[in-house]
Amino acid sequence: MKLDIIGSVASGKTTLARELSEKYQIPFYEKDNIVWKRTADRDKKRSAEERDRIFKEIIESENWIVEGTPRKCLKESFAYSDYIILLDINTGTRLFRVFRRWIRQRAGKEKYNSRPTLKFLCYNIKWVFEFNIERKETIELLSEYGTKYKTFYNSEQAIQFIEKMYS
Repeated sequence: MKLDIIGSVASGKTTLARELSEKYQIPFYEKDNIVWKRTADRDKKRSAEERDRIFKEIIESENWIVEGTPRKCLKESFAYSDYIILLDINTGTRLFRVFRRWIRQRAGKEKYNSRPTLKFLCYNIKWVFEFNIERKETIELLSEYGTKYKTFYNSEQAIQFIEKMYS
């Protein structure tokens, strides 16, 4: 199984990837953690060489799930994927999830990669709307991959599709 799950911030990519990873016992990787080296002090952007080396090792392995926002520097996985899943969740739901996540992280009830500051909340809101602006371009790019590209409007649809394809 080789899946690339993409979508906006707060579309449910990580949750879906984690669920599929557990069910099918294959590793999943967050594209953010390929681009950024996480440290206790702060995140540090990896060099292009290190990022590309790590990503190449992942996508050349036998089974994997990668998830993240559409990044031009990590689109190589599209060619290696069995399926490219776009979670196209409506804007209202994504905004609700951004605020809920931020509140839960601030309260210590949810793990986070980046500190849940007000500035980071603003970035997340911005990224929700940037996805909307870039959505058409993203769909055009993904459409080049023919039948391996699938759009789902909720995670349940994606799960049903995956179960059907890999049962």
